[in-house]
Amino acid sequence: MAGRVDSSTHAAALARVGEAAKHEAEFRLHLEEIIQGSAFKGSQRSQHFLKHIVEQALHGEPADLRERSIGIALFNRPATYDTADDAIVRVTASDVRKRLLQHYGNAGSDSRYRINLPAGSYIPEFCMAAEPPHPVALAPAPAPTPPTPATEILAPPLPHRWAWYRWIGVALAGMILATILWLAVPRLLNRGPRDNLILAAFQGTPRSVQVVVADDALVLIQVLLDRRFTLPEYENLAYLNTPDLVKRKELLRFWDSLSTRQITNVGDLQNANRIAAVLQSRGWDTAIRQARQMHARSFREGNYVILGSSFSNPWSDLFQAKDANFPFDTLPKPGLPEIILNRSPRPGEPARYEVRSDSNTGKKTTYCLVTIIHNAGRAGRVVSVAGQSMSATEMAGAFLLREGSASEVRRSLSLSAATPIPDMEMVLRVTEQNEIGDGVELAACRALGSPAR
Repeated sequence: MAGRVDSSTHAAALARVGEAAKHEAEFRLHLEEIIQGSAFKGSQRSQHFLKHIVEQALHGEPADLRERSIGIALFNRPATYDTADDAIVRVTASDVRKRLLQHYGNAGSDSRYRINLPAGSYIPEFCMAAEPPHPVALAPAPAPTPPTPATEILAPPLPHRWAWYRWIGVALAGMILATILWLAVPRLLNRGPRDNLILAAFQGTPRSVQVVVADDALVLIQVLLDRRFTLPEYENLAYLNTPDLVKRKELLRFWDSLSTRQITNVGDLQNANRIAAVLQSRGWDTAIRQARQMHARSFREGNYVILGSSFSNPWSDLFQAKDANFPFDTLPKPGLPEIILNRSPRPGEPARYEVRSDSNTGKKTTYCLVTIIHNAGRAGRVVSVAGQSMSATEMAGAFLLREGSASEVRRSLSLSAATPIPDMEMVLRVTEQNEIGDGVELAACRALGSPAR
């Protein structure tokens, strides 16, 4: 279908963004010139679309610029909307391309900067013309000299010959350098994304992953009823039975709305879309599922990413490791942060990972437990991401996708660069300000044996 984005076009567009970021200020000013120009004045939708993709490319996550993620972020579409039936992103992108052509055909034709939206991509292309050469003052032409007598005509001076050889050498060196870059750059560009922990975790498995986002309706129900539901109760939908409290307080309408809707948080959706974008860019089939849509038998085969602790995503309980070094402590009452234990602390590691606040800076330190483990049928792997807060889970997703995260984990486990990532568990330390994460680092890491059956 026209407008669909292929992986090679997407990857090539990503590779060009880095150079444009060096001139971010200039391209932002040029963006305002485009938006204020006559070509875009007639469409706020196209203005917002162009601003969104430029902002994401220059100062965000350009890999997220895919049809589904744009539809969710810009047009408020649900995470599971059918892009085949809803073409709003493709239609708007086509309109933006036409308006850009119109802009550069009129007032913007003399601009040194240019922003394009190539067909087959939602990542903008940033172009910049070279600086015009500075004028050089010419020396007055020398007065003509009388011709040299024939007997005095000499061969060209030796330095001129050496200059010619020097130019040949420079040209050959340039050709050799270009060949080296042509061979090496694709390898360098491809090495980074493969070094993130998400891709490394699923190495050697079927190229299909489902990302399961948390059930925030379950969170609200547990807080309302002041009790936690077990995985069997969740799977059997027992938590949706109308409680006496709701009947006594005449909350039936609210309960009906809460119990029939599938709700998740923005952080989980962003995480899920980023993970899906990275995997799709490598040719993996990915799907985003809501926890309430799943069944225990679904997890026997295939690859999964489970976002959220057992409080918001009970399916994480299916993959508790035997003899885990970092188990959760006794589960607290609904609404209180969970505590991660450290059964065998190494030098510099605490015995407990719990939420702490700094009264001076207002910053909070939270933690996230990440487990990578084979599923029950050993026909795939499951990555479980269970944060003590929503921002902890969100920042853990950023770590999993960060270039070099797989190498960092291998070093922590004393593994060679070529060793596959084993079943393992790790604790990530997250700093947040006003409930928004601003930093994440590896706090502790252990290899695991086999999963609990």
